[in-house]
Amino acid sequence: MPSPTVTPPPAPIVPEPGDVGVEDPSHVGTPSPTGTKRATSALWFNDGIWWGNLWDTDSSDFHIFRFDAVTSTWVDTGVATDPRANTHHDVLWDGTTLNVASYRFVNDGLPAEPNYPTTMRRYSYNASTKAYTLLSATQINNQRVEALTIDKDSTGRVWATWQQGNRIYLNVTGTDGRTWGTPFAHPSPLSNVSVDDTSAVIAFDGNKMGVMWSRQVGDATDGRYWSHHVDGASNTDWTTPVAAVLGQNSSDHINLKTLSSSDGRVFAAIKTSFTFASEPLIQLLALNGTTWTAHTIATVAECPNRMIVMIDESTQMLRTFATYPKPDGTTDAGACTRTGGAIYEKSTPLDAIDFTTTKTPRIVDADQYAHNVTSMKQNLNSAAQRTTNSGLLVLADVNATSRYWHYYEPGGR
Repeated sequence: MPSPTVTPPPAPIVPEPGDVGVEDPSHVGTPSPTGTKRATSALWFNDGIWWGNLWDTDSSDFHIFRFDAVTSTWVDTGVATDPRANTHHDVLWDGTTLNVASYRFVNDGLPAEPNYPTTMRRYSYNASTKAYTLLSATQINNQRVEALTIDKDSTGRVWATWQQGNRIYLNVTGTDGRTWGTPFAHPSPLSNVSVDDTSAVIAFDGNKMGVMWSRQVGDATDGRYWSHHVDGASNTDWTTPVAAVLGQNSSDHINLKTLSSSDGRVFAAIKTSFTFASEPLIQLLALNGTTWTAHTIATVAECPNRMIVMIDESTQMLRTFATYPKPDGTTDAGACTRTGGAIYEKSTPLDAIDFTTTKTPRIVDADQYAHNVTSMKQNLNSAAQRTTNSGLLVLADVNATSRYWHYYEPGGR
């Protein structure tokens, strides 16, 4: 079988005064290619290399791209992951197989629509040739949804979750990690949610699969809920949901991470719907044992949006990235808008969570708004997850110019 054509990397784009990060290739032909609800991941780290699921404008489909750390550019491998524009993706590298879940998406406040298949494509990797090969393509569901995420449990089964028909839904493969069953609603009455709610899954604690969802139905049960399944149990055997936070202040943005060690700790970066300046607009929820605690990442006054959390295991730091108003000296500096701004980082020791530190700009287009930051499911610089010396790579979108942007931090610093 002939090897796929590899497109050489483009020449780096010279930054303009006020820019932070690197401007990347165009994604003309598809909107919001990094997703919008921040539950999903577009990057992964394998074989000492960062990789990404990016849109290729020449062929008008999504491809696997390799990140060239020396030139800080993306190289198209020519391996397609989805021929459809207007799709979002959640990418999982499980150590041996690349899993790419691709779905057509609906916008905020719109219900899921049938007859739009969500597909998971699986790829093997050849370390000698640095090449991925398609293994299979199977259907997770037949719905166009707002957000969908996947993760793999300790038995080799891949789980997926999304919202349809105002219920939190799940599906799971067999232990082959490929053959999907029949989608089903989470068994709890608390999985009856609003049309604008979303969910996310994460494997944790060595033998469990967790699911978190928002609940915005307008009564005393509103909040952010968490339930888990023990690997090997019946598909519908999930624990009674507990509220990680309770109250009518929930929103549908979720990003989940967990430590490599089997101590059961899970971290969730979430958005609220608070409106007073001093109230938290994005929070970090931390699970330790059976107890959730809430920590303010940024207040309403700081105007944050679209957040992710990364765990750096080498430094034991939680690193959060979100959209904030642009810095002084740039176009629209300080403007608070839902359409974008600049990507900033706020970080904290994971054993002493406190985000009162100054935020640091990581991606700034001096002339336009950046938005929708994404990275990988894996933890940074983790021996257990084979990401030793990964450093950091985050990717964002500048919609006005249809350009990707990235910030890269080499490992071993």
